[in-house]
Amino acid sequence: MNSQSLVKSLKIPSVVVTGLGMLLPVLPALAASAIELNSVENSHVAQSGELLIAQGGCPRATTVEYFETETYYAMICEDSNGDFFYYGENKYNGDVVNVYGVTFTDSGYYMATTYDDYGNEYTYMVGSSLEVYENGESIWYEETY
Repeated sequence: MNSQSLVKSLKIPSVVVTGLGMLLPVLPALAASAIELNSVENSHVAQSGELLIAQGGCPRATTVEYFETETYYAMICEDSNGDFFYYGENKYNGDVVNVYGVTFTDSGYYMATTYDDYGNEYTYMVGSSLEVYENGESIWYEETY
């Protein structure tokens, strides 16, 4: 049965058929967009984290060292000016931390310190573990692998 005889047998007004005909080329694209959006919305892993790893680690910079914990991706990066920074990303919610001024400690850790708007000092240390200190007190610790 061709489409014209189907339309006649269903008694669909020609205005509706014409309107549907104009939409038909667009419908597959709309369906594909909806499927793509749903797959991102239903993901339990931060998409940016997956993309980050696929791109080699540091955004717009060279990855010097790469570390991973159960919760974080942690990298030491070098930008195009030769400056080093710590880049950390939470795997589950996509929160990101960038801290310039990385130093290498005698204990084998990379260390970077920054301050928030309230004057609190945050120190990020990464090596065999990821450690975060707020005003000198440990607030996070996870082994790296």
